[in-house]
Amino acid sequence: MKIHTPPQLILLLALLCMTSCKKASNFELYGELEDLKEEQIVVVYDDPVSKTDTIFPENGKFTYTFTPDTTTLFRLVSSQGEVIPFFADKSIRVQLKGSFSHPIIQGNGDNKAYGEFLANIQKLNGDSIGQIKMAEEFIRTHLNSFASAYILNQYFVQTPNPNLEQIAALAEPLHGSVKDSRIINSIFHILPNNKNKSSSSNYLNYFSYKDRKNKYITWTSGNGNIFTLINFWASWHSGSMAIRDSLFKIPTNLKNENYRVLNISLDYDKNAWLKACKEDSKQWIEVCDYKGWNTQVVKQNKIYQLPANILVDQSRKVMGTNLYGEELHQKVLQLIKEDKEKKNN
Repeated sequence: MKIHTPPQLILLLALLCMTSCKKASNFELYGELEDLKEEQIVVVYDDPVSKTDTIFPENGKFTYTFTPDTTTLFRLVSSQGEVIPFFADKSIRVQLKGSFSHPIIQGNGDNKAYGEFLANIQKLNGDSIGQIKMAEEFIRTHLNSFASAYILNQYFVQTPNPNLEQIAALAEPLHGSVKDSRIINSIFHILPNNKNKSSSSNYLNYFSYKDRKNKYITWTSGNGNIFTLINFWASWHSGSMAIRDSLFKIPTNLKNENYRVLNISLDYDKNAWLKACKEDSKQWIEVCDYKGWNTQVVKQNKIYQLPANILVDQSRKVMGTNLYGEELHQKVLQLIKEDKEKKNN
């Protein structure tokens, strides 16, 4: 006996299937944060691509969903620079409660493991030695977890004096997919005897800053490779201000080239910094976190005096240090020429 199915029912079933399939492929983060005064939360994607997004919570509550093509690492960042990481994949559901300073994470996948780690860390009440031991134990027992990549970077790399031997010992046993992440790739670049880098070069650790419009500065450019001069200065140091002003000429003369100056101020006072800043453009960027000599990139790169600068490419490979005047100009022209020749071959 042949059963006739009405066209309307077929359409309804198809729509239900499409809805459920779409929901199953989504990552969903539900947040309910206490005493949240932020009008917006910045989302910074670390892996597999570097980009930013924005969440607009209502009374501390929000739902953030997207469909990841592969495992995606991203962070929620408050206006105070507090960070909460997440590990997104298809069909993953995560719940965030508590606050930025004391987040409570529940969910599945790597988010569950990281949430449990975070809860145990908070019980240590600031015991830094205990936190390092707990972080090391987590990494050694979660070799297939992307949370291990984040914890390795957070507790062992982003420190004033990273122990490279310890970092290498923790990173090497990680499983293939975790090793392929951008975070671990970046870590391997700073390790000695790394087969992916020459003995005459080194790489800066990953760092991020927000500009005066509260947008994060990324290491990517719509035009492809880009060279960045990271210039350190402060409004209270007249010599570094004079040097900074002299650097303004090069991006002006290379308007259509892939070169920019990222000015990191060691100021402590926001008003003093803003008063001394120049106008921002795509090739001239002013940033400051008001930590002075304690800003992380200064401590990690052992910068003890002003002025100072570091010239890097898009992957944060160091191409030169403390370059000024005609020497800097010629170096930038040489790098741009070499980059164009490489693209044409």
